[in-house]
Amino acid sequence: MNLNFSDEQNLLRDSVSRFCTSDYDFETRMKSVNSDSGFSKEHWKLFADLGWLAVPFDEELGGLGGDVLDLSILFEEFGKSIVVEPYLANVVLAGGVLKRSGFDKKDEYLSSIVSGEKQFSLANYEPEKGYNLENIETVLDDKGLLNGSKSTVLNAPNADYFIVFSKKGADFCFSLVSKDAAGLNLKSYKTYDGFVSGELTFENCKPEAIIQEKDALNNLEEVMKDAIVCISAEAVGAMEKCYRLTIEYTQQREQFGSPLSKFQALQHRMVDMFMETEYTKSFLLKVLATEDKDEKTKLIYGLKNQISKSGKLVGEEAVQLHGGMGVTEEMSIGHYLKRLMVIANIFGSADFYLQKYINS
Repeated sequence: MNLNFSDEQNLLRDSVSRFCTSDYDFETRMKSVNSDSGFSKEHWKLFADLGWLAVPFDEELGGLGGDVLDLSILFEEFGKSIVVEPYLANVVLAGGVLKRSGFDKKDEYLSSIVSGEKQFSLANYEPEKGYNLENIETVLDDKGLLNGSKSTVLNAPNADYFIVFSKKGADFCFSLVSKDAAGLNLKSYKTYDGFVSGELTFENCKPEAIIQEKDALNNLEEVMKDAIVCISAEAVGAMEKCYRLTIEYTQQREQFGSPLSKFQALQHRMVDMFMETEYTKSFLLKVLATEDKDEKTKLIYGLKNQISKSGKLVGEEAVQLHGGMGVTEEMSIGHYLKRLMVIANIFGSADFYLQKYINS
């Protein structure tokens, strides 16, 4: 595949870049992080008005009919400003499951995502069950009641609806559960990168609807592959910003009468940051340009492994080269490292995806 961005994709990148540059500085981000919801509802409405929440959905729903390439453009720009608005949870994860399902009312719920009126979360991982998607115990019984628990539910405190992955007989299914459903208990917490998450327990909880019964696991696997590409693009954006901020800082900070950027040993370290970022970006572009499904899947596993290692290296070097200032809450660079560390482990560790790459 010849990976040339269309005029529409370039306009999308420019639009997101302008927003992040002019309206989403570090101080603005921290106000969102420290708010009750953990994100700005005004920004979320703006995302809807600009059509960003509609990117991967069909035009019949008011969507733009985009794919993971369009999403990667958006996430790379988000990564440069470590945007905390819950796009991944709503659009990529929950929206991804809904749009691939045969649920007869999916258009109604997808429209509420596109408009920004409702918040959604996907609940699939479970405590102490690792990252294999099928390794779950939550069950939808013969009476149509959910029992079990879910962990690392992104955006859980804000969700109006949860899309719950569970067992049903000998197969798997997705259920739609309202936040007010009887038998649902939510424990909210904030992750150390500033995002919000939660844990769910279900005790004879009645879902509002069954979204999908057949091929639910295949649906989830496809959604998670898109999600990995998105967070990888986000990491590339964050890594690029890390080395740029580091260059700026070392040019301004002086030691022994000279800018730090003049010291050869530090130059070598910044070159390493640049090379890791560019190599990882090339890996991402390789994934996006690959059309064969099996080859693409294997490359996505390799990309997650690469992102986990390179993101950690670039983020740690950036903090080290900022000295003591790098670990203060008042300076943005430490927050980039925190986000890169979360990306390194979300959906599975580097070793987990290395093994999947080898086995695929």
